[in-house]
Amino acid sequence: MPYVNFKEENYKLDKQIKNRKENNKKIISQIKKDKTLLSGYSLDGEYSFKNTKKQMIGTQGVLKDEDFQVISDEDFICANFFNCKFQNIKFINCTFIGCNFKKCSFGGGGIIFENCTFVKSDSIKTPSLNVKDNLGCYFEDCYIYARFKGSNISYSLFERCTFENTNFELSDLQAVIIIQSDLFKIVVSDCDFQNFKTQKCYMSDFEFDDKYMTTFDDKTFFDKLVERKKDRDEYEGFYMIYQNIAFQYEQNNLKSNFGEYYYLGKREEHKTLDFLSKIKSYLYWFSCGYGERPIYSIYFSFAIILIFTFLFLIVGVNIDGRIVKYNSIIAIETLSFRKFFEEFLNAFSLSTGLFTGVGNEICDPIFESAILADIEMVLGVICMGIGIGTLTRKIIR
Repeated sequence: MPYVNFKEENYKLDKQIKNRKENNKKIISQIKKDKTLLSGYSLDGEYSFKNTKKQMIGTQGVLKDEDFQVISDEDFICANFFNCKFQNIKFINCTFIGCNFKKCSFGGGGIIFENCTFVKSDSIKTPSLNVKDNLGCYFEDCYIYARFKGSNISYSLFERCTFENTNFELSDLQAVIIIQSDLFKIVVSDCDFQNFKTQKCYMSDFEFDDKYMTTFDDKTFFDKLVERKKDRDEYEGFYMIYQNIAFQYEQNNLKSNFGEYYYLGKREEHKTLDFLSKIKSYLYWFSCGYGERPIYSIYFSFAIILIFTFLFLIVGVNIDGRIVKYNSIIAIETLSFRKFFEEFLNAFSLSTGLFTGVGNEICDPIFESAILADIEMVLGVICMGIGIGTLTRKIIR
């Protein structure tokens, strides 16, 4: 059985998304009713507690990052932005608390968030010991071309967004959820991805460029990638993404999760292979699920036993001193179901005995079918070795 149950994970994620939206809505409503609940923040900013629509924030055009407008040490509290354009801005040490961005564009030459915070963890209630609000920001239908450097984006929710040429460097993405979004040319460097989740996303060029290590935990979840073009380039891209994700799980000593995404990557690679390589891939896939599905070895072994059962009945087999061959129309037409079933069971018993190497006393191969017996015995040794090796590897993990 696969370690990652995608159906179950998506079911739990749907509930988590619903609860988070309700939690954010409730806390924002409380803050708006009583602004004294917030302490340590500047509440009289230009955009805080306001609805800003169709506004250009920043500088027009496409500029180099050294020419960006700098906004530093500003607090954006419960600000709502609709159809706004953020261009050529560098936010430094800014705080975004309970902000909603809908159909906004973070473009131009790009946006830089340096040492910014997008979450309020401390509770507004008293007593607040061991209580956290985890009030994050919500991005819906946004275009994001940005660099997040040393920022805390925890508990942010991105829905139907497009990320392009976006970098996450030394940033905290704990419990970030990305839903039904497109991610193009994403680079992650030494970030915290604990409890990070994606759902129904399309990805292209998603990679980890770590000097140290991006951290995953057993709650980190990447949903299966959405296919669109279904061509060779897309499959090769998906293969590389799954392998990058698998490697990160392995680096974080999450071996079973590694195996699941490694398997998904091999499935995508299989679609790009030429004829001979694809045959080898099929054998590797069916025999043990690329080393990640021990149950496949049982299915594959049973299929071989069944195939050789019919081959023995066609080529010939000796059952209690009587030669049985289903190699002519007459032999088949005069056959009753009961007789066939008995002879099939005998041939199946012979095939099973040869495959497992224990033999059979009632039924023997004849001279013509002796080569089949040799082949099946060799296949049996190989398949049992593969099956035991695959199972052992999974158990050790």
